[in-house]
Amino acid sequence: MASLTELFQFLDQPNPSVRHLALQNLIGHTPKASAERHIFIPSSFAGGSAISNGGGLLPNKRKEGQESDELKIKALHDLANLCKDQAAIAHDALSALINLSDTLAVARHLVDKEFLVWLVSYTANTTSPLSPLTSMLLSNLTSHPSLVSSLTNLTIPLVPLPQSKHYPPYFLPASASSSSTTHPDYRDPSVLPPNAEAGQSDEIEIDAIRALIQAFEDGASEGVKEGKTGSKRKGECHFLASVFANISMAPSTRPLLLTPRPPFPQPSTAAPTEEDEPLLSKIVVYTEHPDTIRRGGAMGCIKNCAMDRGSMGWLLASEHDRVKLPSDPTRKVKGVDVLPYVLAPLMGPEEYDIDEMETLPPTLQFLPPEKEREKDTVLRMMCIEILLLLSTTFTGREALRTRGAYYVIRELHKVEKDQQILDSIERLVNLLQRDEGNDTKDDHVQELVRGQKVEELKDDELDVVEV
Repeated sequence: MASLTELFQFLDQPNPSVRHLALQNLIGHTPKASAERHIFIPSSFAGGSAISNGGGLLPNKRKEGQESDELKIKALHDLANLCKDQAAIAHDALSALINLSDTLAVARHLVDKEFLVWLVSYTANTTSPLSPLTSMLLSNLTSHPSLVSSLTNLTIPLVPLPQSKHYPPYFLPASASSSSTTHPDYRDPSVLPPNAEAGQSDEIEIDAIRALIQAFEDGASEGVKEGKTGSKRKGECHFLASVFANISMAPSTRPLLLTPRPPFPQPSTAAPTEEDEPLLSKIVVYTEHPDTIRRGGAMGCIKNCAMDRGSMGWLLASEHDRVKLPSDPTRKVKGVDVLPYVLAPLMGPEEYDIDEMETLPPTLQFLPPEKEREKDTVLRMMCIEILLLLSTTFTGREALRTRGAYYVIRELHKVEKDQQILDSIERLVNLLQRDEGNDTKDDHVQELVRGQKVEELKDDELDVVEV
């Protein structure tokens, strides 16, 4: 072990070859199964008051433990700095931190503001080739509930370039890294005057979560996976779906995904408009995406929000309904309308009677014969669990009845092989098919404002699924 820890001193050397060689010899010991992994992991009280007051250890043991922890913490900070290094070095440093950050004792030393600002900015930067890895690291960091607020309360610097001829018309300066390139229209004010031709203005602060949502959307754009020239960004950032799912687990941070926000990159303080929509709306459309991580994270967000009665209005609101904003009941805003996105993965190539078909959400009618049902058992189960959660209110049960959910799960039941899913389907059918009494009708959602009937809507008001 002594020989391995001696390599720590070379992680911050000026010579990049020395830094990389030391890192290459250390990274193999970072996976969970490694016998020497403990050389990176500080004690649980490292960096806290327990070191200064001894933590109950004898003086000699206390000194040895403190020195060991200080060495490990410095090594973790050096690894964080190496993430900004040349691409090959940054790749290995990020891989090491991804392996180690599943442990809270490590993760808590990586959430200082400076590193988080860089991590989010780099991930959001469209020219960052290692953004899939930084997305994984953010996913691991937010998997620790006590650290989620470090990200959700974060803002990052952004320089607007509204008249830029290059995509995108904004720049995230904190993402500067040896492995990413600078926006071609950006000028550093400390070196050159602002680029008036591109409309460069002063730096503003933007919510980190909104920058990540934008990166998540762009990552699913055409040509990104293939790395085509002219695509919106260099990395797909699928693991950001797990970040959003982690955020949606806690009642204290869940509203971040449900509060209507202005279009990016307008500041959150911008005057509210009817076009504002919850960030969750930008996530749920990926429940049928080819990548398992992306669609699983989208379903996880829906399921976590469905556990909260206060979120039910946003989840159920269809294209002709609105939701009363709890902070301002006079304002009625767009909902998320999750039902089409939850039912779609459960549907296959089966045909429905015309009267049954007409009850389904418009985007689920007349699906092509090559339509495939979700193959992952866990994700199919998650969809059924979401429907069960939505059925805990009378408003939710009525929404499922009137929008054809029964017909979808009936067809699923005919072909499903997993017994747990079959049992859950039967529970759901019992909820939907039972008679409603006065006592069960009382559990309606007050925040949901019913709008026009579907037949009164114009064609351009129908909801559209983006997959």
